[in-house]
Amino acid sequence: MRDKPELFYVRPQDVSGEYVSLKKDEFHHLVHVCRKGRGDTFLAADGQANVYECQIERLGRSGLQARIIKKRKFMGEPAFQLTLALAVPKKERFEWVIEKATEIGVSKLIPLTTRRTIAHKKSLNYQRCSRIAMAAMKQCQRSLLPTVEPMQDFCTVCETAVGELKLLAHEKEPQIRLEAILKNPGVGHAKSGIVCIGPEGGFTEEEVAFALAHGYAIFGIGPRRLRSETAALVAATLILDKMGELS
Repeated sequence: MRDKPELFYVRPQDVSGEYVSLKKDEFHHLVHVCRKGRGDTFLAADGQANVYECQIERLGRSGLQARIIKKRKFMGEPAFQLTLALAVPKKERFEWVIEKATEIGVSKLIPLTTRRTIAHKKSLNYQRCSRIAMAAMKQCQRSLLPTVEPMQDFCTVCETAVGELKLLAHEKEPQIRLEAILKNPGVGHAKSGIVCIGPEGGFTEEEVAFALAHGYAIFGIGPRRLRSETAALVAATLILDKMGELS
């Protein structure tokens, strides 16, 4: 959809007082692709919830300086902060989840290691993950760059998660529907939550018991067996929709 002006990324360190500076790829795209010149305006987000409406004042060969006309906070950001913790599938599938989760409004992603996860810490390029999240942030007009946390052990995530809503998808519980859990009194007032999605082989019974002991609600996602990345997007979409973030 192109009914809104294109959004560019400005590094927080390139915002100073009443001015922003664009360099490298963002400068090239704005000037050489979008054909913007001196006096033209554009929108730039710093990934820290700030969006600036700017007017170009100075153009150089590899960068520009623009004056801030207006500043907005939390443009395109959901009030409900959802963390998606996903057992790491193949690298390209996890990168796809980063892109799509950013578009629908997920605030944080945690790659998980579980008993049945077949992954190595070197399988993820975190700089590339950040670039994918940034591109999706710009495309969907968000102002806060979702974080991709370092890979973490499932039990550690269960012990340290602080969200008001704690959920875990388990394929052996198809009769417990996520929609039913989200209808419970008080859920609609939650401000943050986490949903954990297991690997292709699912969570072990010991992992499920550990999650239950740490306050997680267990649910299934329908009668069909989904890939982990599909389950992650379905669950995140259902949660954000229930919280009124997709309407």
